[in-house]
Amino acid sequence: MRHKILKMSLAMVLMGSTLIAGAVEVYTWRDNKGVNEYSDTPVNLLPAKTQRFNVRTQVATPVAAPQPNAEASSDSIAEQQAKLNRKIEEQNKLTDERNKKIEEQNKKNREAACKTSQMNRQMADSLRTNNRDALIKRYDEDVRLNCK
Repeated sequence: MRHKILKMSLAMVLMGSTLIAGAVEVYTWRDNKGVNEYSDTPVNLLPAKTQRFNVRTQVATPVAAPQPNAEASSDSIAEQQAKLNRKIEEQNKLTDERNKKIEEQNKKNREAACKTSQMNRQMADSLRTNNRDALIKRYDEDVRLNCK
């Protein structure tokens, strides 16, 4: 029994270690002598000179190097700030236009709700039911809320 538990715990430890090992990135590159090197960090911490190696599929893929921003290097900081300010102003104008459209739509919705509430109140006056007073009270409240 004890031997079986020992085997099971050993199997669990081995399975857990393989899962942990599979989660780590492995980088590969060739050194000066032409020998393939493997590490958990890129060579000299420069990803451009390395490839990411997938241990499970045995496939090496190049690490994407950040692209230099040619526009940023040619413009001064003041020009970059001016471009950014213009872009923000354009976005603000678009947002203002959208907000105006939404306000107009909300106003139309409030007017429609008010009109519906008033019609419901008028219909409640002509009803001949037991709960007429409750309906009138409810529709008066709707008119009060929707017709400000």
